Amino acid sequence: MAISPTKNMKFKLNIIIFSVVLVAFVTLIVRIVYIACFAEYDGVKYGVKAYNQQLGADTINANRGTIYDRNMTPLAQSATVWTVSVAPNQITTDEQRQLVAQGLSDILGLDYNEVLEKTKKNTKYEIIKKKVEKPEADKITAYIEEKNKEIDAENEQIRENNKNALEKQELKQKVKGIHMVEDSKRYYPQANSASHIIGFTGSDNQGLYGVELAYDEELSGTPGKVVIAQNALGGDLPFDYEYYYPAQDGNSLVLTVDETLQHYLDKAIQQAIDTHHPTNRVAGVMMDVNTGEILAMSTNGGYDLNDPYTISDTNLQSQLEGLQGDELTEATKKAREKMWTNKVITETYEPGSVFKVVTASAALEEKTQTLDSTFNCTGSIQVVSGAKPIHCWKTSGHGSQNFTQAVVNSCNPAFVQIGQSLGSDLFFQYFKLFGMTEATGIDLPGENKYPLYYTADQLGPAELASEAFGQSMGITPMQMMTAFSATVNGGYMVTPHVVKQIIDQDGNITETNTGETKRQAISEETSEMMRGVLEQVVSANGGSNASVPGYRIAGKSGTAQKLSYTNATGDVVYVSSFVGCVPADDPQFALLILVDEPRSGLYYGSAVASPVFAQVMSDAIPYMGISPEYTEEELQNQGAAVPSVEGSNLADAQTRINSAGLVAETIGSGGTVVKQIPSAGSKMLKGGKVILYTEEQETTKVTVPDVIGKTQAEVNQILAGYGLNIALTNSGIQNQKAKATTQSPPAGTEVEKGSVVTVEFLTNDETG
Repeated sequence: MAISPTKNMKFKLNIIIFSVVLVAFVTLIVRIVYIACFAEYDGVKYGVKAYNQQLGADTINANRGTIYDRNMTPLAQSATVWTVSVAPNQITTDEQRQLVAQGLSDILGLDYNEVLEKTKKNTKYEIIKKKVEKPEADKITAYIEEKNKEIDAENEQIRENNKNALEKQELKQKVKGIHMVEDSKRYYPQANSASHIIGFTGSDNQGLYGVELAYDEELSGTPGKVVIAQNALGGDLPFDYEYYYPAQDGNSLVLTVDETLQHYLDKAIQQAIDTHHPTNRVAGVMMDVNTGEILAMSTNGGYDLNDPYTISDTNLQSQLEGLQGDELTEATKKAREKMWTNKVITETYEPGSVFKVVTASAALEEKTQTLDSTFNCTGSIQVVSGAKPIHCWKTSGHGSQNFTQAVVNSCNPAFVQIGQSLGSDLFFQYFKLFGMTEATGIDLPGENKYPLYYTADQLGPAELASEAFGQSMGITPMQMMTAFSATVNGGYMVTPHVVKQIIDQDGNITETNTGETKRQAISEETSEMMRGVLEQVVSANGGSNASVPGYRIAGKSGTAQKLSYTNATGDVVYVSSFVGCVPADDPQFALLILVDEPRSGLYYGSAVASPVFAQVMSDAIPYMGISPEYTEEELQNQGAAVPSVEGSNLADAQTRINSAGLVAETIGSGGTVVKQIPSAGSKMLKGGKVILYTEEQETTKVTVPDVIGKTQAEVNQILAGYGLNIALTNSGIQNQKAKATTQSPPAGTEVEKGSVVTVEFLTNDETG
């Protein structure tokens, strides 16, 4: 007979069962908490994985801030574009996949099969194309709407047919699974302008070069997100959840750059490239000497910021010719990096005679020399017994000259003596004061922080002599510009900068850069003396190639032979440069031009770089609002515009021609001018001859003579003998040593008598 459990036994059994269940339940809860909060798979917590599965998020990229020039002209701006993607897990039929692939491949110009394969993947998200612009995005939207309308119409017909059909036809699935998320794309309205200052962005809108990189954090803003609820397969959950976190656009920059001045600089640099065919690029920088604001900066005229990976430099292009495979890939990478490199701040060079402004300033400041000091140049100077003497560019020597004349003549033997008067310690002291041992601190990435030089204890007699006239050192053009600015601005070393203001999305100024003065290298008095000396450099002997009519300019040219390159290759190459400021008595801004390895046959800085300086300044100075003050000789060489007199009474025509400072020569016996040569508006020197025809007849023809290598006086005489007129391209030069270097039309061309021949005159030596 079975024994029934007692009440006590039942109670104990219930306690045991409850305890087991409780332990199991607690264990399960602990396990769930552990898995949700602590357990990991492939380094990711399960809880995070679940959250990510249930909440899908699309990033909304913030628009980068706009970059403006100082006059609020946009130089870089962002526009809305779209990233087009597909969600393969939302595309369930082959017909859907084919419609999606057909539409996207046609509209976006992609391969149909590649798009189709992406729709078949076992993923939630496949990018089809980034940076899709509005016209294409609108076409995609229209395509989806159009196809879905067609499918709705077909499904309506299917439903109608299914009412009486024994075998029901399945409804067609709509086009879905195409997603477009807003993004931003960077545009550069001025293309090449100021490219080495601005830089560009990468595929993820990150700054890569220039201020785009240096101020990336300010420009970038904060991305936003759209968060939506979804199941593990990426489908919709049976409840609504969507949250929009808006993107916060980046701040904007106002640069110190003036786009108009930048254009003048780029234009002149391109002409220098076309004229001198340099193998190692041309660079230029214009700066406010008192604040350090960079007004323009260019390397080889820049590159297209909208297409930065295409190599536009012809020298770099030629280096890639004939290469293939890995060799071509590596060479292309290096060529791009070279093209993107800002020569003004990154590459060092031997400044040559431009550096003499530092040596001269130091000597005047320390009173080891005065303006009355004299030097005798015999054409060379012996520095170290038994070593080669140091030669002057003028091998016959300059003879006796005072301090100012030594600077004007750019006499190396004189500057060896000036360096010796300072000695190693004082020379190096001013070398440091003028910033030659440190980076300038410009707010651009990539500045070279390692200039090459001898320290005071390394400056032996030969090294001191060489550095005194700008050899045996390696500095950046930007260092030379700040040193020159200190020479003429009262002695103050300013920090160059390219960003003037930072402004927020509402246009409020959040930060202003007013410029920083590091120290005073020389006194106001020494700086004033140097301004007078450097003005003489440009104006002496009737003017240098850097002269601009009506304006007082102070400056210095430089020519440095690249000895290390010559020793390695046997090829003799030079760096030609000029730096100057305006107005000479109260400098406002300075311009440095550097032509590296010119191949035109000219190499003196005064012949190669000075004309580029003059070309830029001829445009820039009037634009900056500085009024000219012409001398009589400058007015004469400025020339006159030929008035329009065709159809006029002969007597009136002659009066108007004479009033313009020109001479009228009449051919024919009529009383009315039927033709004039030169045509109205032509420019030529005053005193030139205008041919007036008063009868219909064939004009007199002459052959243009060759005037290359002649002085201005000789050219005037030759052309007048042929009945031709002259116009000057660089009317600031009245230097008797200047010779004609180009003429247009060229010799041998047949032209009408009275035509104008435009001639450029240059001095081709180290003077200036």
